[in-house]
Amino acid sequence: MGAARSSAGCRVRARDGTIGCMRLRRNMIPFAAALLAVLSAGACRSAPPTVAWHPCPESAALDCGSIAVPIDWAHPDGATIDLAVTRKRATGTHPTGTLISLPGGPGTSGVDELRTQDQFSPALHDAFDIVSFDPRGVGRSHPIRCDQGLLAQPDTAPESGHTLAELQAYAHRLADSCRTFTGPLFEHVDEISVARDVDALRAALGRSTVALYGRSYGTMSGQAYLELFPQRVRALLIDSVDDHSLDGPGFLAAEARAGGDTFGEFVSWCDREAACALHGSDIPGLYDRLWDSALHGTLADSHGRPSTALGLSTAVTQRLYQPDWTALANDLAALRDRPPISGPVPWPQPTGVAVSAGQLAVCSDWTFDIPDQARWTDLWSEQNRNAGPLHAHFAWAAATLCSGWPIPPADPAHLPSVTGGPAVLVMNSIHDPATPYEWAAAVAAHTPRATLLTYDGWGHGVYSRTPCTTAAGDAYLISGTVPAAGTHCPAA
Repeated sequence: MGAARSSAGCRVRARDGTIGCMRLRRNMIPFAAALLAVLSAGACRSAPPTVAWHPCPESAALDCGSIAVPIDWAHPDGATIDLAVTRKRATGTHPTGTLISLPGGPGTSGVDELRTQDQFSPALHDAFDIVSFDPRGVGRSHPIRCDQGLLAQPDTAPESGHTLAELQAYAHRLADSCRTFTGPLFEHVDEISVARDVDALRAALGRSTVALYGRSYGTMSGQAYLELFPQRVRALLIDSVDDHSLDGPGFLAAEARAGGDTFGEFVSWCDREAACALHGSDIPGLYDRLWDSALHGTLADSHGRPSTALGLSTAVTQRLYQPDWTALANDLAALRDRPPISGPVPWPQPTGVAVSAGQLAVCSDWTFDIPDQARWTDLWSEQNRNAGPLHAHFAWAAATLCSGWPIPPADPAHLPSVTGGPAVLVMNSIHDPATPYEWAAAVAAHTPRATLLTYDGWGHGVYSRTPCTTAAGDAYLISGTVPAAGTHCPAA
């Protein structure tokens, strides 16, 4: 892509955001030439920008700041937003560089995460300034805003009575609302844009290379960064990995299998553990009854409101992230013992999974081509078969929404295309309810110089699970030591 000219007389290269000055023409009118020279010199001296750090209002132990990034990286000299960033300075006397933590979600605030959920070891804090940020459209970085009345997504289970056409029309209304309230940024919240923001942050920090850690959806921007800027990556650890080579049906099938597998692991635990609130019960049978009640609008949540089937599946799957099997057993027991809803359904009417504005980035990165009602119901049948006792994965709701999304993905699904770059470390648990182990295996197989470390346990997120996983991650990020191929860390 060619360079775009800025009004200050510099040229901004669209691919990497670097700026270079043009030479003044000799035949310019002297005053105009002198004025342009001043403007050009000022612009060039300010590139790349730096971060003006100051103590964070919430915690003086962290530094806060911001950098300006283009709304549309195809027009880097156009309108900008301020990207909120935060830093924990290295505690060691001889730090080795900067580690950028890539927020997941999508929709997670990296600023809040580093302040309240810092998972990094003392060894990493000794070695690195650890930096994170709120991705574009999230938190303090020009958050996506939409009509709040549209963020309660209609029930996407076909048994609810909604048609695919109705749900895709809802997606159009939601997108139009978010575009109106958010402005042009709404069409540029994809992970390619986030990766370019990360490179602008790297430049602002004065680093020629950075180490990167991405977990969950943060692995999307990590992989995009590796493709775009491999020579600027000192190390890349991607933990609980999205496989961006999948088409829509492949994505849905893998998610459903992962949900069914991890729910089955919970059932097996409860069968073994007398302390489980459902020990000795037919848990799959109980869940079937709860699922059927939810489909018919008679399953009451803790507030007496109706819960949908996808809402039930989502609540169960979220308990499997840690996992917190004790709490999940208590939840299901409470639902079993709660009187069903009878008579007219109370207001508000039941809706499906609530849509977080930050989560709409999924529709900017994935394609779910569902052309008609027949294909939608066929996919639902496949979802039910693949999910086994769980019946469906919460990804179904996102897929239905995104199938009607009017903005095409900026970076369609594809196999990784990486030239150069360092060895890459991939981590995943065998029983992950959100990013299936098969995704990590595929990404490791298709990414040059990638090694997969397997955690033989449960849950979403591996690096901080056990001393084994943490030590392997630290050795790689600090010294570049990659575990031997086929390395496993035992389950806790």
